[in-house]
Amino acid sequence: MSAPSRSMIWTQFQNELQRALPDFLKAHRWFGGKARNIRSVEIADAIALPHPAASAAILFIQVNYSEGPAETYTVPLLEEVNTQSKESPSDNTRILIRGADGAEHIFFDALASQEILQILFDAIRESRRLQGHAGELVGVPTGALEPLRTAAQGKLQPSLMKAEQSNTSALYGKAFVLKLFRHLEAGISPDFEIGRFLSEKAGFPNIPPMAGALEYRKSHGEPAAIALLQGFVVNQGDAWEHTLKALSAYYDRVASIAATSSPERSGTELLGNYAAEAALLGQRTAELHAALASDRGDPDFAPEPTSPGYQRAVSDSMAPAVDEILEMLRQRFNDLPEHARPVADRVLSAKAALKDRFRSFADRKLTAPRTRIHGDFHLGQVLFTGGDFIFIDFEGEPARSLAERREKHSPLRDVAGMVRSFHYAVYGALFKRTEAGDAKAAALVTFANAWYRAVCDEYLRAYYAYASRADCLPVDPDERQFLLNFWLLGKAVYELKYELNHRLDWVAIPLEGIDALVGRSSVS
Repeated sequence: MSAPSRSMIWTQFQNELQRALPDFLKAHRWFGGKARNIRSVEIADAIALPHPAASAAILFIQVNYSEGPAETYTVPLLEEVNTQSKESPSDNTRILIRGADGAEHIFFDALASQEILQILFDAIRESRRLQGHAGELVGVPTGALEPLRTAAQGKLQPSLMKAEQSNTSALYGKAFVLKLFRHLEAGISPDFEIGRFLSEKAGFPNIPPMAGALEYRKSHGEPAAIALLQGFVVNQGDAWEHTLKALSAYYDRVASIAATSSPERSGTELLGNYAAEAALLGQRTAELHAALASDRGDPDFAPEPTSPGYQRAVSDSMAPAVDEILEMLRQRFNDLPEHARPVADRVLSAKAALKDRFRSFADRKLTAPRTRIHGDFHLGQVLFTGGDFIFIDFEGEPARSLAERREKHSPLRDVAGMVRSFHYAVYGALFKRTEAGDAKAAALVTFANAWYRAVCDEYLRAYYAYASRADCLPVDPDERQFLLNFWLLGKAVYELKYELNHRLDWVAIPLEGIDALVGRSSVS
């Protein structure tokens, strides 16, 4: 098959591919529309990749639903021609089309091919432009790429990472990580924008260096980043798993003394190394926020006043959500685990107070500036190196639009996300013991709460000590506490909706968080 005919294959089989793509999409975890009814699928563009021996392309798939807006997905496909009577694919992770010549054309995820991974890396490094019907792919390297490549000394064997997420990632030796965004949105990528700013302008060391991007550009409208290339950072996994291990060791220690020791005393004295690690994480968080607020001449990053209009917009967006989420809680009440029902009752009874909390955001005079923040900050977005922490994934919350993810907020919104993540870790580790049949797990709840308070104290103490130097927090302690508790409450309500939809066994965690905050003025 000649190269020209290979590039035409996507037009030749367009109709057949469009009919097969709904099942193909649903077979992959990165597809976010599984719960929606697909009305039709269209190939909006196909950009052929210069594979030397096979047909390969990045397809931009527009998925039209029966209700709600359409979505566009990035789907790299590689074609294999089967002219023999070999076994045909039996699952939906591959697409089989029989050509007019009787040959079977099998299409599968191109990222499984090392050659394709190398083509994408080279496209970024060499600033290549690959043409499609409606747009083009453009490689955008940064100044960090060549030094990292030189340091790798040619050891750049590409391999697909096994973890299934909403994006797809690949390793190049131990020098680079490529992250391909599956859900495509036109506009500036916060991940690329923030990563490049922190690497090149702020010189912030606790992120993977940004090496480049692959952008999809049309003749009109904003470009869309479909892939990011970053330096690889040697690590021991994310801070979530590290924290669960620390908690498991903590529960082992306190289980043997539960009958004779004070939970409060154990919470502060039995943290082990994690006390210092929580403080270091607080310090690094403050340094991150200081770096994000460091360039007052860049309008995309310069701190801005917290205006009454901004406060009204935030309040108006959050208060109405309470009605929807509490109605969902009421309807699913009988499905809740028995231990979660008393706290669910209290939260339902506190509906008026909860709505007042969110309305109060519009009425309070706030003096602290708004800055760029991480936007989806939790333990899973932090790598642990063994002695330090590295922040990753600056995309923001996936459910929000690109414009919303680039908005400026109080840095305490990130801090609230981390505090809530500590709460989840405490109970996540405890749930594991319960599921494993540990009869003592129920007796450890008071010790779990003591650990949570002690770790939050260490984290917040260090954060405030270092953040005060950056001039991006309120001077008034009451305003600082107000903002922290506001964002804690907003995060817990957001979590409650998620758990009601996806994981009822964990619904008690956000319920406890809401119950602890409504009518109180302190996180502790």
